[in-house]
Amino acid sequence: MTVPVTQTVEWIGQCYSHGSEHEHVSLYLIRDGDDTILIDSGSVYHRSEITSSVDTATGGDGPDAIVLSHSDYPHAANVSPLGGGTDTVELVASSGAPSQQGLPDARKCTIGGQLEVRGRTLSFIDPPLADRSHTTWIYDHGDGVLFTADGFGNYHEPGQCGYHSSDFADMIPKERIHAYHRDNLVWLRYVDPDKIERTLNDIFDRFEITAVAPIHGNPIMGEDLPKYRERLYESMNRIADEYEVTPSEKPE
Repeated sequence: MTVPVTQTVEWIGQCYSHGSEHEHVSLYLIRDGDDTILIDSGSVYHRSEITSSVDTATGGDGPDAIVLSHSDYPHAANVSPLGGGTDTVELVASSGAPSQQGLPDARKCTIGGQLEVRGRTLSFIDPPLADRSHTTWIYDHGDGVLFTADGFGNYHEPGQCGYHSSDFADMIPKERIHAYHRDNLVWLRYVDPDKIERTLNDIFDRFEITAVAPIHGNPIMGEDLPKYRERLYESMNRIADEYEVTPSEKPE
């Protein structure tokens, strides 16, 4: 099943158990007329569910293009089963050398640039919150959705797997935003949170973002973005404060 995010963007949500909570490893579908674009292809562990959902959503035709945030298995494991890189399914990848990462047939995007994919204009953003250097965030100029990996995630309780941010009693809880970023972006303890905040603010100033669609979290609707961003910034500062980083002693 798919869950609508905007008029033409749908969410295919999958998640794992993380102790007593869950963590999403999802993908998204963009519809543009008769064309269907997938953002990421999901995890190998959900291959059956994902291929079935995509097959149902596309009436058995499958996607016309797959755009990857990066080539790690949680994001790119189902490229081949979904037909990516064939004559009928265009594959777009963020790596500087897709062939070296097992994607020889991929069209390379340029981070900081734009591409037309099946008639849809996509911008590729250098992400301030990511776990790999070859990652990109993807902005869809059609509906104004920002697809993020790996930032803007959160853990969630069982039973909240299909929630939008607005379905929570008080938006996505700040403790789950904090715990997710603490566990998955461990480098946050070493950096100045203010610099990341300024970079994120620049992205939101540059693009008209109607929703954020994270690969590892519940979709964040436009009206909830100010509160989510506030909780994210609080979480980054808390992570930096929780860990004391001692510089190496200089030799005399």
